Amino acid sequence: MEAAVTMVAEAVVNGLAETLTGLLSDNFQLISDAHHDVQKLLRCINGFKSILKESRKNRTENEIVKQLVKEIMDVVYRSENLIDQYVVDANIHVEKKLTSLFDFQRRRVVGKIKGILNEIKEIQEKKEYQKVIEDSLLPREHAPSVEQKVPIVEEVHVVGFDGEAKTIIQRLMEESSYEVISVLGMAGLGKTTLANKVFKSQEIEYHFMHRVWIYVSRLYKKKDVYLQILKKLQQSNDNDIRATEEELGLKIKQVMEHGKYLIVLDDVWTKETFEDIMHGAFPKRDGCKVLVTTRKDEVAMTVNSLGEPHRLKFLEPGESWELLENRVFHEKETCPDDLKPYGEEVAKKCGGLPLAIVIMAGVLCTKERRINKWREVANRYSYFFNTEVQSYEELIRLSYGDLPDKLKCCFLYLGAFPNGNDIPAAKLMQLWIAEGFIEEEGGLNMEDIACENLCGLVGRNLVMATQRKPDGEIKTCRVHDMLLQFCKKEAMNETLFNEINGMNQQQQGSSCRRLSVHCPFENFISSTEQKPELRSLLCFATSNGVQIPPKTIKLLRKAFPLLRVLHFAPDDSVIFTSCNTDFFRLFHLKYIAISTTAPVLPKEIENLQNVQTLIVRTTRPTLEIRGDIWNMSRLRHFQTNASANLPSPSASKTKRAPFANENLQTLSKVSPLSCTPAALAKASNIKKLGIRGTLAKLLEIDPTTGSSLFQNLGGLKKLVNFKLFNDGEKLQRLPREFPENLTNLTLSRTCLQWKELSVLGTLETLEILKLIERAAEGEYWEPIIGGFLYLQVLHIDRTDLRSWNASNKNFPRLRSLVLSNCEELEMIPQSLAHISSLQEIKLKHTKKAITSAQDILKQKQNPTQKSNRRFKLTIYPPLRLDHSQASELV
Repeated sequence: MEAAVTMVAEAVVNGLAETLTGLLSDNFQLISDAHHDVQKLLRCINGFKSILKESRKNRTENEIVKQLVKEIMDVVYRSENLIDQYVVDANIHVEKKLTSLFDFQRRRVVGKIKGILNEIKEIQEKKEYQKVIEDSLLPREHAPSVEQKVPIVEEVHVVGFDGEAKTIIQRLMEESSYEVISVLGMAGLGKTTLANKVFKSQEIEYHFMHRVWIYVSRLYKKKDVYLQILKKLQQSNDNDIRATEEELGLKIKQVMEHGKYLIVLDDVWTKETFEDIMHGAFPKRDGCKVLVTTRKDEVAMTVNSLGEPHRLKFLEPGESWELLENRVFHEKETCPDDLKPYGEEVAKKCGGLPLAIVIMAGVLCTKERRINKWREVANRYSYFFNTEVQSYEELIRLSYGDLPDKLKCCFLYLGAFPNGNDIPAAKLMQLWIAEGFIEEEGGLNMEDIACENLCGLVGRNLVMATQRKPDGEIKTCRVHDMLLQFCKKEAMNETLFNEINGMNQQQQGSSCRRLSVHCPFENFISSTEQKPELRSLLCFATSNGVQIPPKTIKLLRKAFPLLRVLHFAPDDSVIFTSCNTDFFRLFHLKYIAISTTAPVLPKEIENLQNVQTLIVRTTRPTLEIRGDIWNMSRLRHFQTNASANLPSPSASKTKRAPFANENLQTLSKVSPLSCTPAALAKASNIKKLGIRGTLAKLLEIDPTTGSSLFQNLGGLKKLVNFKLFNDGEKLQRLPREFPENLTNLTLSRTCLQWKELSVLGTLETLEILKLIERAAEGEYWEPIIGGFLYLQVLHIDRTDLRSWNASNKNFPRLRSLVLSNCEELEMIPQSLAHISSLQEIKLKHTKKAITSAQDILKQKQNPTQKSNRRFKLTIYPPLRLDHSQASELV
């Protein structure tokens, strides 16, 4: 049995065990006369865990054992459906006070549980079952080896594209008429990498007023593409989603009527697609250019304006080895001489294909650095790439096969996401947890383990970290389209999930536990049939800003009554007008991500006692939460873009969770008045807190207590990430004391005087400080000497600051300085160049300070300063530079 299948089975068993445990503790009244049988079923289910783990560890090919596992899972699935449906029915009966019907339902379920227990007894009496149990108890001849930690790749090293990028840049910058340039190459040859290198070059950034990157793919929708373009041009508004294609095209044409533009259309499959997107939206003016990447020769030849398309070359053997060595050793060391021949052999067998080299590097970096291990990899793949599909699938399968079992489900799950999109890492990890792929182990919580898993996939080059947070954590990630197609195909083969894309809506998903929907949701839900076995519904398809009325929510609940995961991509394309009673009868929900126009989450939200992640995006400035979410004991993350007014925790002793919620880690964003002593006492383990509203109310002294709401935060000993968003009058001061373990602090629209920031300089653990949207005001800033001792990242955005005086005595450990929209700032203190740890300065729309930043760059380029060789200066919009000058900025 495949390891991923077994891992999914283990997740199902773990979920059922969790439900049964909840029945025995939190919902005892629902099974009072079946307590003994439920306990017995729980023991049996826990016993199945060892059988599945043994099957996975041994990777057995024994057909008898495989059949045994199949029989076990058949019983488990039926048990899960029975118990889950009973919990739903029982809660509804209790809610409606239908006591007699509830008693009848309970007796019926008790009878079915007894029948299942008899089936389990028959399985347990089989000699194959006893044999597997005995084998699981035998001592191992060899202790399992400790998995080698995969280093985090901080930057993508690009090899072999400098000359090609220069050629395309020169063509794009020619003062010629409207032109389309196509880049042609097979999958994995680096078309997107080359186009991205061109798109982000200093010369191109300056030359074109408008630059837009659009990933097209085979399943594009013209309106979705136009909406993306307007969003990237920062010209979109709420009305666009209701506009027609023609209206959107006209708006794009008007925006781009002046100035030069560059449009990159990545992964175009047909010439008709190209013509459809370009027609009616882009003015064909002199100097305006379009760059198209495609794997189809007929597309490249048809759309290319002049002459031959740019045919991407394969990497030379030396370039192949350079890329492989860099991906395995990450520029920090070179390959040992005894391993080099085998590494070069692996690189050669990849046939000059960058993606193949990157995948093989991911395999090698997990191996011990011993000759026999590298020789084994070199021998396992013994021929050159000569057929696109077969070679890639076998290569990816080789890398997939080398993954630890715990990573396989996590990797395949990525196939549920759309092609070409950045995936928010936090939400991905929260989904993994809700799906049951992550278990706590070794003293680490589930979020830590999920993060390790994602870093493991990035380190193996199966996932790209497209953005990182200032502290180095992965913010967004992406999967190459060839790897994504493998994930989709393998996931469907292993029944991990099915995809509904509009073309296969009637044929697929009939008996799958997870659906990934890539078609308009209203079409999908109106035509779907009841699927009680469905546990996860992930919706990514953009629609016309459709608002989901209560009757559609009723359809959703009726079709999928046992849902655990409900995820709508946060693009406001599917909006709930309200969350009515039917929604709150999805009692098994663990993960919720929705958009709504409703100003209120009603009291019934507290009925969803299994929820771990609750994400609510709203069009309103405030969101009132009437349900007692403090007593939702499994809640780990609550997030909204509004100012959420939370209720005071109930003091009732009859509540399910009278004590602090030890699982709660994220609250963002909540109103200032929600930060009461009683509320924060319920969130003592919180790590991330965002507060939005009139922040002055946080600092007001209550005459009855003599203290402020802000002082209540002092008890949050585990709080490390703190964000304050002010929607009211200016703040006159900051509190004198902050939570003691803060590492990351964001202030927005507080309009403080710069001198008031002195208190922040005394925070001994502060590493990242973001001053956003006029967080501070005034023309001059002189930080205190000896403050900000551990600050590594300083980000200042939108301020009237003209000058400031600072040095290594103010920011001795500063690593990154970001200045955005500081249009009045005349210069950056030159003494910052003496901070040895400073690695980068980024200027965005901060024109007056450019000269001083360049002077710091020159000081940092001193060849005697070894620690400064990686210093980088980024300026946007870029200066008009020739190619040699542009290269000096890095």
